[in-house]
Amino acid sequence: MSSKSLFTCAVFIALTALFCMSAAAQHRPPIEIPIQQNGAVPVGTEEPCIANMCLFYAGDFDANGPNPNGLWNENASFFGLTIDGTVWVPFTVPKKFKGAKGKTDWNVTGLFVNNQNFPSPSATQATWSIVQGVNAGGNPAGGQVKTFCSGTAGVTATPTGRIAFNFFTEFTYVAMGLSCPILERGTYWMTTVVQVPNPPSGFENNYLSDVEDNSPANIQGPGSEPVDLSMFTSSFFGFPNFTLTNSVNVCGGIGCDEFSVGVIATATH
Repeated sequence: MSSKSLFTCAVFIALTALFCMSAAAQHRPPIEIPIQQNGAVPVGTEEPCIANMCLFYAGDFDANGPNPNGLWNENASFFGLTIDGTVWVPFTVPKKFKGAKGKTDWNVTGLFVNNQNFPSPSATQATWSIVQGVNAGGNPAGGQVKTFCSGTAGVTATPTGRIAFNFFTEFTYVAMGLSCPILERGTYWMTTVVQVPNPPSGFENNYLSDVEDNSPANIQGPGSEPVDLSMFTSSFFGFPNFTLTNSVNVCGGIGCDEFSVGVIATATH
């Protein structure tokens, strides 16, 4: 196992914080979920799909569910040390869906992810992409990877009202106004990685929330997320090539089968 693998953290004394790939490696149960006050308007990861048309959302993180976890999904530089990590999450565009007449393709205008954050969001931008050709052991820069669209976009961070491992506050990071070719039927991988400003203007940890429930709350289709096909890459943690997130070297064999992400899009004929 690499010296930068799951249970190895980089310690920054000046900031009194620990950095690990897996959120669960730092903090395990007891787990608490905030209680919504009576009469208050609930916040949640369904919010991007209320304001916009979502053709795919994998569902909410469940802190009390089976094997909850999170995986480092952030690029940041701390005192000259770059800590990078990208989670590549698959989603499937179906040929057609109920209510549609004939073939339906997707016009993607936004992506969002639910990150477990500490101490508070400072990132205002994220790099994003939609690609195909992701295979375990492959190189992200290899010729087999076809990039349909990618770039850097502004992001907004909204609290979901959930707490992970009694420590991290979950936020929804939404990137809108994306330009992407029409996506036809098939399986794609998406990334949305927050870019944290250098200290002292910014400092934070971001772990992408996983989804382990059989029927997670607020799941939306017709798009879907294939199980056990998410990948992780990171120069810092020693994963230059695509590595399955359910690998014991990445998430310690705890969860990471699916992740809480969504695609904002409209169907076209």
